[in-house]
Amino acid sequence: MKKELNEILNGLSLEDMVGQLLCYDIYPKDDPCEVEKVLAKIRPGGLFLTGMTGEQIAAYTEMANRYTKIPVVIASDIEKGPETAIKDAGYIPYPMAWGACDDPALVEKAGEVTAKICRKNGVHWTFAPVVDLNLNFRCPESTIRAVSDKPEQVVKMAGAYAEGIEKNGFMVAGCKHFPGQGTDDRNSHFCTTVNGLSKEEWMSTYGYVYKEMIKKDAVSIMVGHGSLPAYEKDIDPFFGAPPAVLSKSLMTDLLKGELGFDGCIVSDAMSMIGAAARAPLDELAVRYIKAGGDVVLFPEPTDFERIINAVNTGEISEERLKDAVLRVLRLKEKARLFEDQSEIEKEIGEIESLSEIAQKIADKSIKIVRDYEKILPVKLKKGSKILFLNMLEPHFHKAPTGREFAALRSEFEKNGHTVYELTTAKHKQVQEIMNEYDLVLLNIKMCSNDYHGATLRVGWNNIMVLWRGYVLQHPRLVVTSFGEPCKLYDMPYLKTYINAFSYTDESQRAVAKVIMGQIEAVGKNPVDFKPFFEREV
Repeated sequence: MKKELNEILNGLSLEDMVGQLLCYDIYPKDDPCEVEKVLAKIRPGGLFLTGMTGEQIAAYTEMANRYTKIPVVIASDIEKGPETAIKDAGYIPYPMAWGACDDPALVEKAGEVTAKICRKNGVHWTFAPVVDLNLNFRCPESTIRAVSDKPEQVVKMAGAYAEGIEKNGFMVAGCKHFPGQGTDDRNSHFCTTVNGLSKEEWMSTYGYVYKEMIKKDAVSIMVGHGSLPAYEKDIDPFFGAPPAVLSKSLMTDLLKGELGFDGCIVSDAMSMIGAAARAPLDELAVRYIKAGGDVVLFPEPTDFERIINAVNTGEISEERLKDAVLRVLRLKEKARLFEDQSEIEKEIGEIESLSEIAQKIADKSIKIVRDYEKILPVKLKKGSKILFLNMLEPHFHKAPTGREFAALRSEFEKNGHTVYELTTAKHKQVQEIMNEYDLVLLNIKMCSNDYHGATLRVGWNNIMVLWRGYVLQHPRLVVTSFGEPCKLYDMPYLKTYINAFSYTDESQRAVAKVIMGQIEAVGKNPVDFKPFFEREV
């Protein structure tokens, strides 16, 4: 097939080739007529879609294929199940819950079923698994998106998900975010972050992970907007080391050279400030391709002409252009886009229940970190009254919906209990009513996807529920973090503390079952947080 791919490549015009290097983002709110104008102009080789129905995905796929000679590849961030891309398709727990579950066969099965659902709905490529290491608990970008702080556990569990995703050739996976997030306490959506490890430290941690994933035949790797100064030859004395997406030292010399990666490099979203602030807008995509990148994610529509001009002037060599396009064609071949798609759909057959697999992962991932007064499991009489105190940092500061803990609530209610909820409550409110309740649950939902963004620390708007320590006097107070697992840093005085490592419906149900004693808490700590708890896997 290599010869055939070269023949395909040689049959492409300059415009055709440049289009193959662009992965354009489309959202449900977008006007299809306006989208088509852009697609007709830039002829993208890929589309990034999120939150759409299968019918919408099919419509945009057909639209894009009108303007390109090569079938378009449909991509999305399928980090925790297919619903990121496909409306109402279902989630699985977050990757850190995979690490706590420590069952690679179960996670591989989740990946396999996820790929079937995605392919049936027209999605071919996932920018997952996340293979970052949660080395700095203050890092707001990784947290529960990362499997662990231990390289071997990341390879074991993220590798299992990737193997499941690619098992039948229904999808291709993409490891991210090279050269590795999780050491800085900042966010590469906001600035160029710094991985400050030495060469030796990096090679024994992130380098080990990427070498092992490459051995597992990683088809694509997403390069992020973090820097790795230890591997840079020229560092700007004012702005520091460049983000990886602008670094020949990292993409060409280290990833493709020293680590031997021969797959397709895709950039993280070029709209992120970690990249966008480090080069003039009209140079960003060109510099990325010159440095060794292959697919530009979230390009500006004008990038199409800019890259063409760079090739015509010799700034981007014909050799570099063809190398990048050939890598894209190989990815599309791995995604089986050159085959009869109706035959692939027949292969998918009956799809197993993703929710059942997700629940099994969740049930094995809950970790009781503290039970100082031995109140777990809580013995509740039928008709017990339960007070939920919800500590939230909603996505992009949106107002709470009141549905954040609906699955948790439902699990208690179906067991005959009554639940009352307060979100970002004040201490006086709680003092006046808490003794009316048999059980008080403080539910914390703060993680990278909740987008306070630059920090995961508890702020004034949330801490007031604990002011004066009123609620701490309740004899049955159980605190659960459904997000970032190190909340004992902000609240070291808590006596009963559970980590769920995920806030999906399945994880919420698992927590309720653990509290009521319906299942045993068998999760293991996938991260180390001395002096509060130690890694167990």
